[in-house]
Amino acid sequence: MPATPPPPATTRPYGLATPHALATGAGDAVRREGGNAVDAALAAAVALTVVYPHQCAVGGDLIALVALPDGRVVAVNGSGAAARAADPGALSGTRMPVTGPLTVTVPGVVAGWATLSELAGRLPWRRLFADAVAFARDGVPTAPGVATALREEAGALMADEGMRAVFYPGGRPLDAGAPLRQPALADSLALIAEEGPKALYAGSLGAGLVERLRGLGSPLSPDDLAAHATETAEPLSASFRGEEYLTAPPNSQGIHLLQALRLIERMPEQADLLGADAHLTARIFDAITHDRDRYLADPRHVPVPVGELLGDSHLDALAATVLEGRGSAPQAGPAPRAGAARPSGDTVAVVAADDDGCAVSLIQSLFHSFGSGILDPGSGIVLHNRGSFFDLAPGSPNRLAGGRRPAHTLMPVLTRRDGFVTGAHGTMGGKAQPQIHTHLALRLHAGDDPATALARPRWVIGGLGVDEPAGVASVEGSVPGDAVAALRGGGYRTRVCADLDEQVGHGQLVRRTPEGGFSAATDPRSDGAATAVGL
Repeated sequence: MPATPPPPATTRPYGLATPHALATGAGDAVRREGGNAVDAALAAAVALTVVYPHQCAVGGDLIALVALPDGRVVAVNGSGAAARAADPGALSGTRMPVTGPLTVTVPGVVAGWATLSELAGRLPWRRLFADAVAFARDGVPTAPGVATALREEAGALMADEGMRAVFYPGGRPLDAGAPLRQPALADSLALIAEEGPKALYAGSLGAGLVERLRGLGSPLSPDDLAAHATETAEPLSASFRGEEYLTAPPNSQGIHLLQALRLIERMPEQADLLGADAHLTARIFDAITHDRDRYLADPRHVPVPVGELLGDSHLDALAATVLEGRGSAPQAGPAPRAGAARPSGDTVAVVAADDDGCAVSLIQSLFHSFGSGILDPGSGIVLHNRGSFFDLAPGSPNRLAGGRRPAHTLMPVLTRRDGFVTGAHGTMGGKAQPQIHTHLALRLHAGDDPATALARPRWVIGGLGVDEPAGVASVEGSVPGDAVAALRGGGYRTRVCADLDEQVGHGQLVRRTPEGGFSAATDPRSDGAATAVGL
């Protein structure tokens, strides 16, 4: 079994955080070989597709922000489109299926990696895959988070022959610490390292995936893969308490974090927004969720009114609604305990920064736990269910259509002050990612260091997954009583989770220190590790 490489004894200042210690070690290794923050993030991201396969895979998507040494910040959209032959009329009702072949859109992560490497990487493409290939071929200990997901998703996953062969040897899920070997995935990663993205989008690897999917009823074709291209764009930004927050434009939901931050600045100055006035924050989350469901879509096909959504007139009206508490109804009685079913919003964040001026927030995902529930036996690749976030209702801007990308939960975040990057932030958390980032922003700007901010108890409204109800607050058991009372008094049903529970997401942070070095932290809700080197 591979061991986590030790941190470098001496190096120039940088920081890196990921949700798995082996991935952090892979990033450290390339950094010690002369790579920059982008190389470290990419090596970690590739490794995560091996060691954290319930949350990301080669068959998933990526959206990232990268800060370049010349001061530019570039949004990298590696999300893929639905098959051009996709037909919403062939599906019944107004909601997409949550899993299965019809939820698989073109996987964009590999092309996204290549774009990031070309924009800012130093090391050869092939080097970024070396540790991941070894992890897949030689095996790694099954992470506790993976083992939990395998137990909880066993009923659905064991129906797929590829999933059974890799994750359920002898008909039982792998236990934490058991060897996880993925030789077919090792071969696929080695092929991508050798041939580049064309192995997936115009080569034998992609052809095999399409054949498997079409055999299951998917309309995806080789032409759909060949047509995929990563999109780069200017980020969106907004000021929050003297710091600039940057995120990716639509189809990413990052715009709704900016709305939340600007709405918070419209609340009473003395409000305790994560305590006795938590109901105001919850109403803000409801307001931005309503806007997301009404407007967020693929701007290549449907106009998204970004200027209006971030405009003072619209935000003033939303703030008035929040303060008036329309629709609130006090709830009596004790909070129910969380049931056996858990949300399954599954994504990873990799964040890194260095003293050369590079910083990256890289978010990659399967969407739900193990995505579509399909693992292609020939390639070892798990396929995402990103298409489940489409709508089938006529007139919806996010309606399924051929060649259209779904509204997307992935939302990288960088922060900047006086033109200099101060932080790289990322979270897992499905549709609740803007809420989790808001919690972190409030904590950091109240004086928390990154580790403390991540470990604080959290709550989210409406859960992480596409199929979870609005109006329900998932609340960790250690959330202060005044906040729980405020949420109930605001009309929210409360579902009490364990402390440090993935049901409220997990994040990664790298922040610039006053001395000019970096502080990095990983969320204790993940299996992660962080490393940082100061001056």
